Amino acid sequence: MKSNSFIDKEAQCRFIFDQNGPYWHIATPGNLTEVLFTSPDEYRFGVSLAAICAMESGMKVYAFEIMSNHLHEIAGAPSPDICIHNLQLYSRRLKRWAAKRGRHLVLPENFVCDPLPIENLQSLRNSIVYSHRNNYVIDSSQTPFSYPWGSGILYFGPDVNALRSTKFSDLSYNEQRHITCSRRLSLSSSITVRNGCISPESFCDWKTGRAFFRDAHQYLNMLTKNYEANAEFSALLGDTVILTDEEMYSAAYSLARQQYNAPSPAQLPDQLKQDLARKLHFDFRAGNNQLRRILKMNPSVLEAMFPTPR
Repeated sequence: MKSNSFIDKEAQCRFIFDQNGPYWHIATPGNLTEVLFTSPDEYRFGVSLAAICAMESGMKVYAFEIMSNHLHEIAGAPSPDICIHNLQLYSRRLKRWAAKRGRHLVLPENFVCDPLPIENLQSLRNSIVYSHRNNYVIDSSQTPFSYPWGSGILYFGPDVNALRSTKFSDLSYNEQRHITCSRRLSLSSSITVRNGCISPESFCDWKTGRAFFRDAHQYLNMLTKNYEANAEFSALLGDTVILTDEEMYSAAYSLARQQYNAPSPAQLPDQLKQDLARKLHFDFRAGNNQLRRILKMNPSVLEAMFPTPR
């Protein structure tokens, strides 16, 4: 009989963590990369290319997110060299695909970046959640469960088995070429197609990925309330936008009570409000507009504190 206790669930997660790996967080430099994908068809290719490169490099994907100018992958591989080879394949084919469309795509030298090792179970959970939040924090019309260019839909969302897909091998030659933007590729018989691209559930090991979390409650709690971990990852990866206004306000409210014994950030005196603004800016990567909205500060004061790059 399966136990539902916290201790037993956590022990099962740690067992699965120990049985797999090593684990890596791949994050290409979005702050240095030009826009890669602008239309649904281009995003579809980005997803299909992630699947093809993972299969050809032998890298296991537990979670991923394709953004307009970068990608995140939470991967499993015996060595970082496999992850680097995966990015080399992605980079070369991405440039070739762009060239066929008349675009001269210039990628920064560190687009093929060093993967970050994930040393423990909690860091792995944080990495998966951070990846799935990427689009959510900059686009209020999307949730991690609705964003189509990542694996968020596979994590405690709709029934994955109910998603309609077609076997890649059942497609015509021209249909296969349209999806892969290449000549015929020999892909695993398990690969399926959904929404015009290789379906995430057919190449992403989402079952193991979900098993790193005790249950849906833990995952959802981390997805919506773990702003400290998201701030830490953002600083580590060089991302610029990490928290929604609501989440940034929660962080500000908590800091105002804990460090200044104030009922709310807006009631702080000017000097302490500026101290709080510095902490939110440097530790939580809050921008000037967010600080203005949350702390009700004068824009000219914020500009003097944190000059906008020209």
